[in-house]
Amino acid sequence: MPPFVRPLGRFALPMLALLALCLWILPHLNVAALARGADSYVSPAGRPSATQEAVGAIAPQHQDGLPTPLVIGYYSGSGSGLGFQTLETDAHLLNAIVPDWYTIWKDGSITGQSLPSVLTLARDKHLWVFAMVSQNQYGGAVLGPLLQNPVASRRAMENLLALCEQQGYDGINLDFEGIPPQDRADYSNFVAQFAALLHRYGYYLTLSVPAETANAPGNGWTGAYDYKALGMSADLVIVMAYDQHYSLGAAGPIASTAWAQQVASYAARTMPPRRVVLGVPVYGYDWGSGPAQGLSWEAYKQIAQSHGLSPNAQDLVYWVNGVRHVAYYEGVQSFEAKVRVATGDGIRGIALWRLGLEDPTIWNYLGGA
Repeated sequence: MPPFVRPLGRFALPMLALLALCLWILPHLNVAALARGADSYVSPAGRPSATQEAVGAIAPQHQDGLPTPLVIGYYSGSGSGLGFQTLETDAHLLNAIVPDWYTIWKDGSITGQSLPSVLTLARDKHLWVFAMVSQNQYGGAVLGPLLQNPVASRRAMENLLALCEQQGYDGINLDFEGIPPQDRADYSNFVAQFAALLHRYGYYLTLSVPAETANAPGNGWTGAYDYKALGMSADLVIVMAYDQHYSLGAAGPIASTAWAQQVASYAARTMPPRRVVLGVPVYGYDWGSGPAQGLSWEAYKQIAQSHGLSPNAQDLVYWVNGVRHVAYYEGVQSFEAKVRVATGDGIRGIALWRLGLEDPTIWNYLGGA
C-alpha cells in the first residue's frame, strides 16, 4: 500500500473512490457559467449593478459582469441642471453614466473633482459610474508628451486607480482626443498597461474614441486610434459617431444614419462587437456667420417656434439680421435610427452625448411607451 494511504486506515478506499469521482466530475462542470451566475449583478465595488429589475431580468449578462444591452449617458455640467433632472426622472432607463469631471496633464497629474449630488444620485439609482478623464484645453500638446514618458504614464495610471478606490467608481473612461498620429503605438500600449492595472483591482477601463470608417493611421484626427489593439485591451470602446458636420465646418447632419451605419459596421468588424458601444448624439448645431452654436432640444424648439417652423424637422433654415442660419438637431427619429443601427450590428449598446440636451421623447422610446 502506498505511504499516503496508510494513515487513512479503513477509510482509504472509499475516500480514494470519492476523489476519483470528483476528478471525473470537475472537467464536466461549466465553471464559467457558475461564476457568471454568482456575480452577474455585482459591480467591482461590490454593489448591485445597474437596473437589475429593468435590464437584468430581460437581458443576458455577459461574462464581464456588465449588462447587455448597455445604455450609457455622458454627464457634463452642474449638479442641478438639465442633466441632473434627466438623471432624477429617467435613470431607470440607463445602466451607467460617464461624468466629465477630470483633466489629465503631461506629468501624469489629475485635476478636477466629483459632484457629490450626482454621485449620490447615481449610487441611489444603482448606476455604474465610469469617471471620464480628458484634456480638452491643449489636446495633443499634453497627450503626446504624456504617452511618450513612461514615468508620467505610470503616474497617471496610479492616480486614476486611486480615484476609483477613493471615490468608489466602477472604472475610468479615457477621452483622449487629439493624440498625434505618431503616438498611435504609445496610446495602444498605455491602454493595454492601464487595463491590466485596473483589472488587477477589479475595475473597468472604457474608452471614448473618434469615429472611423476605415483604418487610416496617417489621419490627423483619427490616426492614433488602433481599433484592433484597443478592442483587445479595453472593456468597452465608445465610438463617438457624431460631429460628422462640426462647429467649424459646413452645415449638415450631426450624424446621418448612413454615416453612422458605416461607423458602426467598421467598429464591429475591427473589434469584438460585445466591447463596442455606439456613441449617439442628442444635440444640435446652429450655423450662422461664425462657428456653429451648440443646441439643446429646448433651444432648437424655441428657434422653430419663433420662426414659424416645425420643431420636428431635422433642419431649420431662417434669417436673423440678414444672416442666413441653418440649424440641425438629432431628434427622436434620428435617435431611433441609430438604435436600429446598433442593434443590427450586434454591438453592446449606445452612449448618449449628453444628458440634458435630448428630446425627452427618446425616453418614451427606450421605455417601450
